[in-house]
Amino acid sequence: MNSALSRILAGFSPLTIALGITMTVAYGTLFYSFPILAPAIMAEFGWSRTFVFGAFSAALVAGAIFAPFSGRLLDRRGGRFVLSLGTVVSSLALIAMAWVDGPASFTAVLFTIEATATFVQYEAGFATLARLKGEGARPQISAITLIAGFASTLFWPLCGWLLSHMEWRQVYLVLGLINLAICLPLHLRLPDRGGKPPAIHDPAMAIRSKPQLTPADRRLILIALAIAFSAGGFVIAAVQSHFPRLFVEAGYSVGAAAAFGAMIGPFQVGSRIIELLYGQRHHPVFVGLLANAAMVIGVAMLLAIGFGSATAIVFAAFFGTGQGLAHIIRGAIPLAIFGADGYGRLTGNLGFFRILVTACAPVAIAAISDSMGNAVAVLAVVAMASVSFLALLPLRRYARS
Repeated sequence: MNSALSRILAGFSPLTIALGITMTVAYGTLFYSFPILAPAIMAEFGWSRTFVFGAFSAALVAGAIFAPFSGRLLDRRGGRFVLSLGTVVSSLALIAMAWVDGPASFTAVLFTIEATATFVQYEAGFATLARLKGEGARPQISAITLIAGFASTLFWPLCGWLLSHMEWRQVYLVLGLINLAICLPLHLRLPDRGGKPPAIHDPAMAIRSKPQLTPADRRLILIALAIAFSAGGFVIAAVQSHFPRLFVEAGYSVGAAAAFGAMIGPFQVGSRIIELLYGQRHHPVFVGLLANAAMVIGVAMLLAIGFGSATAIVFAAFFGTGQGLAHIIRGAIPLAIFGADGYGRLTGNLGFFRILVTACAPVAIAAISDSMGNAVAVLAVVAMASVSFLALLPLRRYARS
């Protein structure tokens, strides 16, 4: 028991707890709040669902455009500067949402929110840890994703409760102040490190033998990671935006659909705890293969949810496990293969492709469902999950555990 507890606690420190808290608030205020507040926005302005969520998807593209820039800035200036700057701008953008008065101002503010999200969400946190901890940052990466895994659990009900007591504009004011009051003081207290990150912070946690890479190797790995992370992001976004509708159209009540959706969170957090316990012994490429295989199985179960609640539970278990590990491997695989030097720029470039493809998922799956039916749409998501798994297979030769 003590050994298991020590492995779980290995990644936790004041630094990772602080980043875990700020990542939770950043995802909760900048991302998870929107689906809750969007219906109230549509009701006030009389806008269509297509316009409001289309603007949101387009704003995610803005995040993709800024991801490489934020990564390079993290390499040059460090996490304290970038995360603090991102917090200030994103908080002001949330506050500005309270004064939008038409499509142009709404779209502009939404673009600002999602563009600055790349400065304060996972990739920024991972790059900060890599800069400070070097190649031994993997346990810390797992730790902050474990904490931030509760973002939707906290902020979906919080936004719903706030919306029941005030107008959506006032909710955005509150969210902006929460983001500013909690995240900025923590980010300003982050340690800063000049120059190159340490090669190994904790030798016991570092990958023992990193292979020497030729330029051809680097290209192959980068292409494989871009495909795997982009396809995986597409799957997660597609399922998150459409599984409640799929459940209802399969015959479940709205309450039942919400209940099965709520099951995803515990499996997501549980998979991260298991990764902290046992995954550190293995190269993150193998953890990635496990994660993507779980997503393939979980999404495939959506084809069978009409047969009863048991299949819905299997969906939640496998999809939640895959989603929980997917965020970890986005940070851990590049760190293990390439090291910490230039990590921010590398993950920023990978983030560009991932966010760009992810932004297409909600509208693409909606279009397929409308034209060819839900089964074909689910098969398309299964195909993308399979692509994410297959793209990682060639990287096994570079994994040394």
